[in-house]
Amino acid sequence: MKKIYVLTTALFLGANSNAQLVFDFENPILASESYDNGSSGSSNFSNTELTLSNTYSGYWSSGFAFSNTTDVTTEGYTNMYSSYTGAGRASSQYGVCYGSGDITTSNDQLQIDGFYITNSTYAALSMLNGDSFGKQFGSVNGADGNPDGTNGEDFFKVWIIAEDFGGNTKDSVEFYLADYRFSDNTQDYIIADWNYIDIIQFGFSTAKVSFRFESSDNGGFGMNTPAYFAIDDIQYSYIVGIEENQLSNVRTFPNPVNEKLTVEGEHGVLTLKDMNGKIIDTRQHNELSIIDCSSLNSGEYFVELRNDQGLATRKIIK
Repeated sequence: MKKIYVLTTALFLGANSNAQLVFDFENPILASESYDNGSSGSSNFSNTELTLSNTYSGYWSSGFAFSNTTDVTTEGYTNMYSSYTGAGRASSQYGVCYGSGDITTSNDQLQIDGFYITNSTYAALSMLNGDSFGKQFGSVNGADGNPDGTNGEDFFKVWIIAEDFGGNTKDSVEFYLADYRFSDNTQDYIIADWNYIDIIQFGFSTAKVSFRFESSDNGGFGMNTPAYFAIDDIQYSYIVGIEENQLSNVRTFPNPVNEKLTVEGEHGVLTLKDMNGKIIDTRQHNELSIIDCSSLNSGEYFVELRNDQGLATRKIIK
């Protein structure tokens, strides 16, 4: 039977003013320093609107687990359920994805809008220090102590693959959980904070998100880097009752943004709003606009582009 988890929801202004819902991993409340890897049930994690895949047959072999463990120092697979931040994005509980997994909506009236991810402690410390299976990132040698041909230009990334309800439209984006390929080694990094993945950017209603790992460190049995990441606050919304057409030919980048935000595509009235709907900037847009975001506080914002053909809304992270 499926494990039905009570959904905690958050409401805020989103596309077409629809209420946005959040799968936040807060229910059920786990005992301190514990996790649920699927051993208590026989199927997936679900709240009737979203389903997170889980495969457990005597051991956790793929998909998602719930966790609140805080260990960011213990190396190895015995610490596979901890996020490298030591907590969820804004709470104690979060999810961990291993191997492969997917998030699906229950019907064609729902769309997945985005979520936050970071490294697991297991993967992060393996890359940082090396272990018996995976190499130390930045080293010219593999875990066996011999040159591995990378010259220390290592990376670990996850492909995020989105598709619509019928599986007819697909797109993907790659997110680097670690990148050591810079000519300036001071720019090398292993992700140690929560990062937002914008799914709305694909321009269609996403009903399924799946994940595929890729690393520069590989061996005879595949990838040596531990195939884990942590996830939290999966945001989704209903798309029924939409009165305006959706403008799909609109791009906003970079996201997250620090200083200058570029908006491309279409024409019309461009508006930047905060989470409460307060207008920060509004202007006429003719295919290209640059918005100065350097003075904005850290947080979430919305860019709306409206014309006589419809409306486009994009979430921006500062």
